[in-house]
This record gives sequence, C-alpha cells and structure tokens, in this order.
Amino acid sequence: MEKEVSKTGSVLIAVLWSLFLLTALALVINASITPQLTLAASLRDRMALRYLAEAGVQRSLLELRSDETEEYDALNNPWADNDEAFKEIFLTDIGYFSVEHEIAGEGEEGGKRYGLIDEERKININTAPVDVLTGLFVNAGEVSDQEAEEIAESIGDWRDGDDEAMDNGAENNYYQGLGAPYACKNANFDVLEELLLVKGVTQGIFDRVKGYVTVYGEGAVNINTADEAVLQWLGIGDDLAKKIVDYRNGGDGQGATEDDNALESAQSLIPDLSARLSLSAEDIEKLTSAQNAGLLGVRSDFYRGESYGRFQDREAAVKIIFVVNRDETIHFWKEM
Repeated sequence: MEKEVSKTGSVLIAVLWSLFLLTALALVINASITPQLTLAASLRDRMALRYLAEAGVQRSLLELRSDETEEYDALNNPWADNDEAFKEIFLTDIGYFSVEHEIAGEGEEGGKRYGLIDEERKININTAPVDVLTGLFVNAGEVSDQEAEEIAESIGDWRDGDDEAMDNGAENNYYQGLGAPYACKNANFDVLEELLLVKGVTQGIFDRVKGYVTVYGEGAVNINTADEAVLQWLGIGDDLAKKIVDYRNGGDGQGATEDDNALESAQSLIPDLSARLSLSAEDIEKLTSAQNAGLLGVRSDFYRGESYGRFQDREAAVKIIFVVNRDETIHFWKEM
C-alpha cells in the first residue's frame, strides 16, 4: 500500500513539474511572440494607412487632369479648394484620406484648406532677383536690411556658375573656411533645405520664409494665386497688391470661392488689369517692370500636396508630402 502511495505521489510530482515547465515555456513563447505580433499589426496598419495616403495622391492627379482652365490657374480651380474631392474621403469602413494644408489669416488659430498648393504662388529662389529676395528676407525672415542683403547676395552666389562673390555675398572661399567646410554649389537649388547651407540662413529664418519660396517652375509668380505679401515683395507696392487681391476675391470678398475673378493671359496682363482696376501711372510702371523681369504670370505647373491616411477611430496616420507637375511627374516624395 505504501509503495502504491509513493508511486502515486511521484507521478503527481512529475505531472506538476511538467505543468510548471509547460507554463514557463508558454510564458516564454508569449513574451517572445507578443512583440512580434504587435510589430506585425503595426506594420499592417501602417501599410493600410500608406495606401490610403497614396490614394490621396492619385486623387490629386485626377483633379489636375480634369482642370479645364489650361491657359491660367486660380484658387477656385478644383485642385485648390475642394472638400468633395479631398476632405475625409473614406475608402473603407475604418479608413480615409485627406489632402489638406494649413492657411493663415482665418481667426486666431488659422484655418485648413482641402486641396493642393501651386508652387508658382511663391518666389522662386533659383530665379528671383536679389532685390526681391532682399525684400522677402526683411519682411518674412524678420532680419535687418543689411542681413537680408547679405543673405540675398549669398543666394545669388550659391546658384550662379562662377566663383566671384558679390559685395555682400559668399563663394567657395567662405564655405571652405568654415569649421566643417563644404563647397559652394554654383548651381540651382534642388530642395528648399539647401537654403540652410547658405551664409546667414539660420533654422529660424528658414522656418519663417519656407512657406513663401520654391525651387520649382520657371520663376513667374502666378498673380491669380499668390498671397498679397508675395505680390508686394515683387516690387508692385502695398496698395496695388491689395487692389489685385480684392479684385481676385470677387463680390463675396473671399478667395477660393465660385465668384473669384481670374486674369487669363500673361500677355495682356496689364491691359486686363487696367480695364478692371483704377491704376495710376505709377501702378502701371511697377507692373511693367515686374512683367519685364519675368516675375508675373497667370499659370501654374507645379503643385505641392500633403496627403494623410487616417483611421476613423485611431490617432495613427501616414503623411505623404509630394510635388507633381502637370504631366504627372513626381518631383518630390516624402513619407512621414
């Protein structure tokens, strides 16, 4: 009898040890597998969000393709401000895309517009004259006249093809003398962030001006889409810039609405404005000077978008920043 009890006890102990070892093994496997499952779920979600964001890019191309105003572009075109095409477009029960960007001047918090930004509403740092760049950095960059002139001339030296510095600029000798030396490019800017390599441009200055400048296009600023401030910095003056924007905004006084007015021809820009606005001889002189310098146009060819893929019930999102042109070539792509 005692032998049977002993045998039964031994079996029980063996079973208990087996259960303990199996439990320990299960815990180890769980500890190993759980992070992998979490990672797999995270990757799956990110892939889904990426596809949603990419759908926003494709919708942007579709809207550009369907734009019927081939000779000119304005803020009431379907690519510019179009909730129906760009705001929270659901592709599944749980996910959607939005193509959106922040705009200033609408209440204390600013506002949001659903659509694309044409790059030609901005000042092109590859082509803009030094005096235009100086005005930009004084006003938007919030630096002194002397600092702005130094930055503007340094930009001119960075993009030109020679090694001869302007009076207040910087060429290869300056950059090679830095603690961490590098070469002056002597060619056009490819991305805006190159500005941070130019003498005098700090991160703070860059952050203040980046929304007003571009590296895309031929250099003419679209008079139908440019901010009032940008028009001022082109040298046409505060009063004339306001007149143009007021005319563009139409009867309701708001931009990007159905009643907006647009200038349709770069060749007849001054006669068209003269017929619609009360222009002084000085206004016409300023417009003529800007147009002769190649600073004014009515058409845009490059567009920047920020497409977000989001879930309805979660904070997770994927953001794609992209730049495309009219022939649907992708010139810039960044996923975040």
